[in-house]
Amino acid sequence: MSRLCAKSLIVSLIFFIVFTGCNNRNQKANIPDMESIYLNINYLDSMLQSKQIDSISRVNDDLTTRIDAYANRARSAEDKAILDSLTGITGVVNDFLLYCTTTRTNLELLEQDTRTLENLYRSGKIKIAAYVSALLEEEQILIGILEQLSSKNLLALQSLRNQTQLADQLNPLPVAGD
Repeated sequence: MSRLCAKSLIVSLIFFIVFTGCNNRNQKANIPDMESIYLNINYLDSMLQSKQIDSISRVNDDLTTRIDAYANRARSAEDKAILDSLTGITGVVNDFLLYCTTTRTNLELLEQDTRTLENLYRSGKIKIAAYVSALLEEEQILIGILEQLSSKNLLALQSLRNQTQLADQLNPLPVAGD
């Protein structure tokens, strides 16, 4: 699962970069247009709602449940160390999932700002220099979001891959009556 997820994210990153570059090819000085900004916002939003992120969340929930089951019941110092490591892994994954949630909100705000910018420009209330500058800034924000999403996603996937090996090393929980 994790290799497929990582590969799909890399393909998505390549698609985003190529798509952004292709949309800008016919424009002078590589100025992004509104359509590409909206498309990239929607693309990132769809990535944040993907089955991959749902899957990561489910695996993390299962891991949290397992950690909770061992709370105050670990049989050895080794089990306690493994549980500490697993808790760290859930922290990394929770950081990624929180990033996804806050980024969705930020993308909604960016889309609203883009619509406002578009209306101001069309009504003549801002000059072309301010308009172009704002578009370039929005494009940089989108690229930054994608880069952070990619790095946090890969870190979460690597962490979850490690959790499988660690969790298998835990001693079985004592059965009632032991």
